[in-house]
Amino acid sequence: MHVFLKSPHPEVSEVAVAQGGEHSAYNWKPILWALLAFGVFLRLFHFFDNRSLYIDELFLGASLVKMSFAELAQPMLEYEQKAPLGYLWMSRLAVVLFGTGEMALRLFPLLCGLASLFVFLPVARYFLRPLGVVVAVGVLAAAPPIVYHAVEAKQYSTEFFATVLILYLYIRFHDKKDIKSLLLWGLSGAVILWFSFASIFVLAGMAFGVCLSYIFKRDWQLLFRAMIPFSMWLFSFALNYFLFIYQYADSEWLMYWFEVRNSFMPLPPTSVADLKWFFLKAFSILHHPLGLSWYDLPPYHNPIVRILSRVSVFPLIILGVGLVSYFKKDRRLFMILLFPLLLTMLASGLRMYPFMDRLLIFLAPLLIIFVAQGSDRATRFFPASAKWRYLLPALLLLGPLANSTNLLINTHLFGEYKKSFQRETLSFINERYQEGDVVYIYWNNLVGYRFYKDTEGLKYDAIEGNDYRTKAKNLQEYYRLLDADIAALKGNKRVWLVYSNGRGFNIGDFDEQPTWYYTEDNTRKILYDKFDAMGNEVDSFLRPDVNVHLFKMEKKLK
Repeated sequence: MHVFLKSPHPEVSEVAVAQGGEHSAYNWKPILWALLAFGVFLRLFHFFDNRSLYIDELFLGASLVKMSFAELAQPMLEYEQKAPLGYLWMSRLAVVLFGTGEMALRLFPLLCGLASLFVFLPVARYFLRPLGVVVAVGVLAAAPPIVYHAVEAKQYSTEFFATVLILYLYIRFHDKKDIKSLLLWGLSGAVILWFSFASIFVLAGMAFGVCLSYIFKRDWQLLFRAMIPFSMWLFSFALNYFLFIYQYADSEWLMYWFEVRNSFMPLPPTSVADLKWFFLKAFSILHHPLGLSWYDLPPYHNPIVRILSRVSVFPLIILGVGLVSYFKKDRRLFMILLFPLLLTMLASGLRMYPFMDRLLIFLAPLLIIFVAQGSDRATRFFPASAKWRYLLPALLLLGPLANSTNLLINTHLFGEYKKSFQRETLSFINERYQEGDVVYIYWNNLVGYRFYKDTEGLKYDAIEGNDYRTKAKNLQEYYRLLDADIAALKGNKRVWLVYSNGRGFNIGDFDEQPTWYYTEDNTRKILYDKFDAMGNEVDSFLRPDVNVHLFKMEKKLK
C-alpha cells in the first residue's frame, strides 16, 4: 500500500508546480489520512449493513447467480441486462466462492471502490497541490453517490475505478520512451476496456489530448511512439465491440426511456429549451455523481428550486475556476481531463450514450480534479495571512461529509429511492408461514420474489399474479381480469398479499404504457381493497418499496 501513498513518478506535473507552494507549509497529512479512513469506513459500513438488492441489482444479479462463466459471455443476459465481461466474470467468481447473497454480489464493486481511494491518492498528488489533494480525496471519499456505487451490485464502481487506473497509468507511462513501457501502457489500457464500457471515452480523450500536444509541439517522433499504446487500445476496443458490444444494441423501449428523461444532448441545440438542457445537466452532475449537494428536494419540485436547495452555484463556480486554471497552466492536462467529457457529450448527442447520473460515474475522477484545482486556486485570491480563506474548501466538503454522516445514522436513506426491503419482506412471510397458507405476489414484485426464492430458499411457492396490462383495454377490463385471479384464492384460510408500492414495469415496456394504467395512481390500493373485502387483515409488513398483508379469509368466505 505504501507505493500508493507517494507519487509514482519523481516529478509532479508542471501545473502543480506552477501554482505556488504556500499551502505546502501546512501539514495536511492528518486530514488526508482521516478522510481516507472515513472513506474506507463508509464503504465497509454500508457493505456490512447488507441491504436488500434494489430492482436494478436484481435484474443483473439474476444472471450472476444462475449462469456459468461461458453463459455470461453470451450476448443476452436475463432481463436484457448489459455489463462488461470482466465485471461479470469477477462477480461470478465471487458468487462461486462466497455464495449467492448480496455481499458476494457486491464484493467486487467494494474492492474497486476501496482500491479507487488509494490509487487516486498518487493521481491527485500528481495533478494537484496539497490543499487540492485534500479536497479531491475528501470528495471521492465522502460523496454519497460514489459511496453508494462502491457497494452496489452493478458495474459502476468498476467504471469509476477504471478511470482512476487510467489516470494512474498515464502518470506512470506518459513520458516513457522505451518500447517495453509503451507496450505495458497499451496492454494495461487494453485490459481495462474489458472491465468498463465507458473507459473508451477516457482512453480516447487521453489519446486525443496527448496526440494534439505532440502535434502542437511538432514532436513527430513522440507522436509516432504514442501510437503503440493507442493502437493497442483501439484494437482491444474493436475486438470487444465486434464480439460483444454491438450485440447490445439498445432496444427501442430503452432508448425511449432515456429520451423521456432528457438523457440525450440536443445536437444541435435549436431552442431555449435545448439550451436549458446544458444548464440543468451542469447542476445535475454536481449532485450525481459528484455528491456536492447540501440538500436535495424531491423531483416534483421546480428544477430551479432544487438547484438552490442543493447550494450548487458555489461548486459550479469552483469547477469553472478549476477549468480556467488548468487551461492557463497546462493545456495538455486540460485536454486529457476534459476531452472524455466532450466525447461523452458528443456520443449523447448522437444518441449513442445516455448522459445521466450513474452512467456518468466514470467521469467523476476527472471532474473531481477540476473541482479540487478550482478550490485550491480560489483560496489564492485572498491574502496568505487570511486563514478564513480555507472556509472555501471546507464549505465545498461540507455537503458530502454531512450527508454521508447522516446516512450512517439513517441507513434507510442510503441510495435515496434505491433503498429496498425485498429480502426483509419475503423473510417476514417465511418466518410466519403456516401450512396451508397461500402467498399471492402481484405482478409488479415478481422480480424480487423470483430472485430470493432461489437464493434464500423460501419455503413457500407463491402464486405469481398475471400482468393483464397488455390484454386489457382500460382499467375496468383490467380489474375484471384481476378479479378472476383473486377469486381463485377463495377457500384458503390465510392469504398473503405482496405488491410493490411502485406502479411497476417489465423489461421491454415503453415508459408508462399503457397510459390508462399509469394515469391511475391508486391501482395498488384497489388491489388491497379487493383482498380486504374478502377477509380480515391480521398482520402486515409495510415498507417504502414493498408491502405485505396477511388476510384471514375463512369468516367472510363461509
